[in-house]
Amino acid sequence: MDWAKRFFGVRYDKLAVNEAQPSGRKEVPLNSIAIGTSKAHHETSTAGLLGFSTAVLSVKGMTCAACSTAVENELRSTKGVLKASVALLQETAEVEFDGSAVTAEALVAAVEDTGFEAALLSLKQPTAAGQAQVVKLQVTGMTCAACSGAVERALRGVPGVQHAAVSLTQGEAEASLDPSCAVVEDLVRAVEDAGFDVKVLADAGPLQLAVLKVGGMTCGACSSSVEAALLKVPGVGRAAVNVVTGLAEVHFDANLTGPRHFIDAVEEAGFTAELCGADGVVAAAGASALGSSAGVQGELAYWRRLLRLSLLFTLPLFLVAMVLPRLPGIKALLQAPVLGFPCNQLLKWMLATPVQFMVGWRFHKGAAKALRRGTANMDVLVSLGTNASYIYSVISVLHHYFNRDMMSEGYVPTDFFETAAMIITFILLGKYLECAAKGKTSEAITALLKLAPETATLVETGPDGGVVLREVASALIHKGDVLKVLPGGRIPTDGVVLEGQSLVNESMITGEPQPVWKQVGDVLIGGTVSAGNALTMQATRVGSETVLSQIVRLVQHAQMTKAPVQAFADRVAAVFVPIVMGISLLTWLLWFVCGVMGAYPLSWLPPGHTCFLFALMFAIAVIVIACPCALGLATPTAVMVGTGVAASLGILIKGADALERASNVNAVVFDKTGTLTRGQPTVVEHKLLGEPGRSLSLGSMCRLVGAAESRSEHPLARAVLDFCAHQLSPGITAAASPRRPPGHQVSSVLPSPLSSEVAQGMGITATVSATDACLSEAEAAWACQAGGRTVKVVVGNRLLMREEVVKLPPGLEELVQVQESRGHTGVLVAVGGVLVGALFVEDPIKPEAPGVLSALKASGITCRMLTGDNRRTAQAVAAKLGLPIEQVDAEVLPGQKAALVGKLQAAGHVVAMVGDGINDSPALAAADLGVAIGSGTDIAIEAADYVLMRDDLEDVVAALDVSRVTLRRIRMNYVWAMGYNTLMIPAAAGALYPLIHMQLPPWVAGACMAFSSVSVVMSSLLLRYYKRPPRVARLLESSTVPRSATRPQSSGELPASPRLPVSIDLKDGGAEGDVRKPAVTLRASTSQQQVQGAYEEETDEEE
Repeated sequence: MDWAKRFFGVRYDKLAVNEAQPSGRKEVPLNSIAIGTSKAHHETSTAGLLGFSTAVLSVKGMTCAACSTAVENELRSTKGVLKASVALLQETAEVEFDGSAVTAEALVAAVEDTGFEAALLSLKQPTAAGQAQVVKLQVTGMTCAACSGAVERALRGVPGVQHAAVSLTQGEAEASLDPSCAVVEDLVRAVEDAGFDVKVLADAGPLQLAVLKVGGMTCGACSSSVEAALLKVPGVGRAAVNVVTGLAEVHFDANLTGPRHFIDAVEEAGFTAELCGADGVVAAAGASALGSSAGVQGELAYWRRLLRLSLLFTLPLFLVAMVLPRLPGIKALLQAPVLGFPCNQLLKWMLATPVQFMVGWRFHKGAAKALRRGTANMDVLVSLGTNASYIYSVISVLHHYFNRDMMSEGYVPTDFFETAAMIITFILLGKYLECAAKGKTSEAITALLKLAPETATLVETGPDGGVVLREVASALIHKGDVLKVLPGGRIPTDGVVLEGQSLVNESMITGEPQPVWKQVGDVLIGGTVSAGNALTMQATRVGSETVLSQIVRLVQHAQMTKAPVQAFADRVAAVFVPIVMGISLLTWLLWFVCGVMGAYPLSWLPPGHTCFLFALMFAIAVIVIACPCALGLATPTAVMVGTGVAASLGILIKGADALERASNVNAVVFDKTGTLTRGQPTVVEHKLLGEPGRSLSLGSMCRLVGAAESRSEHPLARAVLDFCAHQLSPGITAAASPRRPPGHQVSSVLPSPLSSEVAQGMGITATVSATDACLSEAEAAWACQAGGRTVKVVVGNRLLMREEVVKLPPGLEELVQVQESRGHTGVLVAVGGVLVGALFVEDPIKPEAPGVLSALKASGITCRMLTGDNRRTAQAVAAKLGLPIEQVDAEVLPGQKAALVGKLQAAGHVVAMVGDGINDSPALAAADLGVAIGSGTDIAIEAADYVLMRDDLEDVVAALDVSRVTLRRIRMNYVWAMGYNTLMIPAAAGALYPLIHMQLPPWVAGACMAFSSVSVVMSSLLLRYYKRPPRVARLLESSTVPRSATRPQSSGELPASPRLPVSIDLKDGGAEGDVRKPAVTLRASTSQQQVQGAYEEETDEEE
């Protein structure tokens, strides 16, 4: 699919990338910009460009928002740290820092100083000056060893080149250079100065790193042998082997080699080797996420172990304290004296002590660390409540023992050891359930990761020249490897089809329900399933560069960011525990003072209780029932589930802040070309113009126009190129395929321009050789510029014609107006200052576009259309879409789109901009929410906050809806968390006791507290059952007679252009010419009333 090529930077035109770029444009691979490009994270991208490092730390021991805030504040206060973000749910911290001011080890120490366990998970450092860059060149003209030696000397003579090698037989050269001292152009210039032609085959950029675990080394000679073996592998820049650690670091060019070759080289040297992991080779995003999943399982096992140990003591304690005394004949046995203590008291003391100090130690330790750093969290509440219960019980037992109270007949024990143990047990149960529920929030990412197969079938050439199939681990696939995919098998990595054709199920990646037909040259996505025949493919992206890995990394990054609404929870968490402790102290004081002063009758006291103990039970219940965890989990759990659900629908969200903004959108601005329309325009009519003695034949005009437009990637330029190519050679089109750049075929029938200049929003001007354009002598006589054989060609709209001082003939305006009223765009052609022709282009609207606009308007969202096209064409398209004229902004230059978005924002709208082109990127960045269509350009996707992986506008409705549903769930979580604490704290404090005469036992309060956080996570998990909005009505697809069905042309006659209802050759405004019959076309209804009749409701089966 084209979106995969565009979105994830899969390109096959590296050989001529500079030639393919029009003036002023630069293509940027998405894998360097996709992560962290949400508006709140532009600093991240900038920091990376400025040479700052990024570390991801594991932080264990955080229990609530107060913990994550404390870690975040500590990191931000560390000198050299630019930015820090802590994810409570994932237990990770992402830190951006200046490596010259602070080290990653210092960051780990800073987190540990706050009382938490920390470890470095990953470290991304900027490319260091002097790091080698490998460039591969194709050199033509070498005939002998002297030639290759001359090229090698020329390359080595370039300052900054560290290594150069030339292959005479292959006609290729490879050079390693320091990017800070030399650039690729210096190499090209050096070879050309040596007298040879040169082309850049591959510019690998900085070398990648692989780390191998080497076994069998015993001394320095062994490490030297391994190092020498690795350096002999073509494409290896540097290798370092440590005999002590048994690790080998290999810096290599991923376009030339990979870890499989390294392992083979080491094994051939007589040692064993395995891949330990490498930045950029192994799927780092996937590995990280799988490691995170394993971490969740490890945490779950930890809580399960503590819970089992706690239950081992708490269940017998519960029986002794609450069940056995109610059985006849048992009470006397339990009260039998042992060492002067009642038997049941000793049993309870013995059973409660391990729970309090062994099982509950992690809470006491966490509380001590929190108090030491001047903060308070859930651990403080649990430790305070359980210690108060346990210590009071010990004091009570000892008090009664020394006073011999148990010897009296009316003695009632006042210990409650079971309270401390049961509080800890219930909280452990809650933590276990909470952890299990949190693990389910990342199921969407885990499911994506499991799509990639563990092994792949590698196709190699055997010693006898035959084909050999070998099974290799997916992590050892290299770029350029040829792989075999069996029927029903999963695609192991991204690549292109070399042989075979099959239906491929891509629903797990793109959300597209229908299988996609793949044939030779089509792009394949790793993790998808070949549902039909066997395929032979070539790997183009491996490891962390694949679509699957980048999706996972993008979603993980979004889940680590904080939504602005979470700031509320952070503020509350900072003061929550101190406030609760104050309420608890006040509760005890009020009940105790009131009891001493006789404000309530002594009959309210339970048997054996004093006013002190009665008040203490209320105070402990207040401490234990308060739950700060629910507030901290309200946002991150919902964001994690929501972004995962969106990813499964083919909607990638770059940050939690973008998700919150999307939920508030009330105005959506659509670009026209390629967004509301298909972006596949075709020339439907053309007209030859001219003056007496100053006109061109159709063939000459096509060669000149095609030459000018060959340097442009605008959709209209593609349509014009297609028209010109078909007129000159019916079997050729300018359409790009996944394996060749635009205009690849037309180079054989169209001349190349000598120069060209793009006029943004207006068209293009170019200079073309009259000889290359095959102009007749009569045509060249008037068209060529004075004193030369070059022709100036101007292709564009009327505004460009006025700028170039081209005279527009009478009657042209009327003709153009008629075409524009049909929704056609006029492209005027001027040669030598004379208007010689006009082409009329139609770009049909997408079938779902009217339904999407209608659905958005029904939900209260204002829709507008922005276009650089003329007003009449824009209004005609708007009529087909059912969009009022006042909501159309036409003739908008690219630089004005952002200003129009700003006007809507100034009027109080929260604006979403939907676009797909480079010209849309300023508006996408300026809007509150930028939405890029997956088939769009890389730069548009970089500027956007949301990326729709399918080229389907219906996903805009789904994207806004899933955002609203997710934010609604976050608010519901907050209402529950705040409502729980608001209602339960007064109840625990005894506010209802005068009415119902029931005291909430502290252990019940602990159970309530434990299950409150679990309920918040379960609430977020309900998002997993999200259903996208009902499918919108779609226009019936129009069908056209295929080009092959048009009548054959007679000898010497130019073939008719595809889908040309009318082709007229008029000179001097005359009305005579060759009129061809229109092709039979079934068009969709265009009036607003007819649109309803042309709608086709999709059935449930189609959904």
